[in-house]
Amino acid sequence: MKKIMNLLAASRLKQEFADRRNKLYKVAYSWCHNSALADDLVQETMFKAMKNADKLRNQATLDTWLYRILLNNWHDYLRVQGRNTELFDIGDENQPEHVDHYQQSQIVGRVRSSVDRLPMSLREVVTLADFAGFSYAEIAEIVDIPIGTVMSRLFRGRQKLKEQLLDLAGEGRLPVRLMRVK
Repeated sequence: MKKIMNLLAASRLKQEFADRRNKLYKVAYSWCHNSALADDLVQETMFKAMKNADKLRNQATLDTWLYRILLNNWHDYLRVQGRNTELFDIGDENQPEHVDHYQQSQIVGRVRSSVDRLPMSLREVVTLADFAGFSYAEIAEIVDIPIGTVMSRLFRGRQKLKEQLLDLAGEGRLPVRLMRVK
């Protein structure tokens, strides 16, 4: 009976991991801007999470635990490749050619470019807060920094993004309507 219960628990945990895969991928992609690398980072995260599932003490902290593993994988990659590796995104050839979609993709591209220009310490905090929707406390636990540092990095990151995007708007390349979306 205990083996059956363990199998059910393992199956449930595996499903929990699968449910979070897309969100992990989006955050990984926002860090590296390379779909293959983001997929590799998420795959490695899932592998390590399943391998070490018995070390997860509290099911309620599953998201924080997974994102911490993802962040560690990202830092490991940067350490191995060096910080001067140039990453680039190959455009999706299957996007519709409709004018509205084109304008929207241009804006999204500029926002991604602005996020990409942020220093890594700011980029990690901004993406975890604004793309993944984590609280300050969760980000502090994931990145292993004090909550005050999370708040200051988030503030500075958003300020830099705002400046960069307003510069683009001043050049006439972006509409001047900025708003925070969460």
